[in-house]
Amino acid sequence: MATLMHLLEMWIAAGLAIVRTTFSRLLLGPTLPSWTWRTEWAVAGARAVIAVAAERPDDPIVNQFGRRVRAPVPPSLRSQVRVHRVRLGTLAADHYIRLDDPIDEATLLYFHGGGYIFGNPGTHRQFVARLVAACRSAAYAPPYRLAPRYRFPAAVDDAIASYRALLDRGIDPSSIVVAGDSAGGGLALAAMHRARRLGIPLPRGILLFSPYTDLRHRAYTIPLNAPTDYLPLSDLTKPNERYASPEHLDDPEASPINADLAGFPPMLIFAGGAEMILDDAVRLKDNADAAGVDATLVVEPEMMHVWPAVVPWQEASHRTLHRCAAWIRRSDV
Repeated sequence: MATLMHLLEMWIAAGLAIVRTTFSRLLLGPTLPSWTWRTEWAVAGARAVIAVAAERPDDPIVNQFGRRVRAPVPPSLRSQVRVHRVRLGTLAADHYIRLDDPIDEATLLYFHGGGYIFGNPGTHRQFVARLVAACRSAAYAPPYRLAPRYRFPAAVDDAIASYRALLDRGIDPSSIVVAGDSAGGGLALAAMHRARRLGIPLPRGILLFSPYTDLRHRAYTIPLNAPTDYLPLSDLTKPNERYASPEHLDDPEASPINADLAGFPPMLIFAGGAEMILDDAVRLKDNADAAGVDATLVVEPEMMHVWPAVVPWQEASHRTLHRCAAWIRRSDV
């Protein structure tokens, strides 16, 4: 009964947030000039639902939903992209195959976001399918163990195992791009830090969307951009000890903002100008520059956290996918 009330509370909160946002926009105009009505509603609804969920992070039904839901490929891409389940080492991963052209520009290894506590590869199928189509690439999206049941370094262990499994399949590392959004972006960096330490060949590049790199939540943009993002401010005002114990918060494979990036492959980093952890991406770019890594940071004005997945209809999302495709095609990547 408590869980049903929780779900009802989330539904009501989302509905009320959308109503408030509608009246606010009618009276005061858009929150940000580029936001469409649909974007206003999406951000307001997501913020309300996530805020309620953050109050009861251990709700079993909500957590099971996050681990099991499988979104479909967008209808517009069903003739171009197919997803089927394959074994990637010991894990059952999503494998994306393009149907329109057998020649791939690259193979993406994609890690989903969710703060290390929510989600699975299926929650991100719509976005990864769009990425695969735009970049003319194949992709594998593996799961990884989630906190708080499995804490750091379990997710990193799973991520490096997935990367090893790709190499064991005979895929040349020079054709692999390791990618991820939010916590998945942090995990991509952590896995490559582990790969470098173990002497495993590094991939062709690293592609990151709103990477979550600092478990201590020291980004000055967290309170600054809270009104234009949907992440839970209550969770970002204290360290993330659900994923990592206090003594591990500064480990470079838990908080990659602390990693020495020397020797890393080229990186393309996207961040929203209106997102709360924008400063995570900015500091990551600074660290890459200091280490001599070829890193490009694209800050998309007025966009929220992981906008290409959340508001794919925005022109900013289309630009992001085009930039990804152009970067992957670069001969020196």
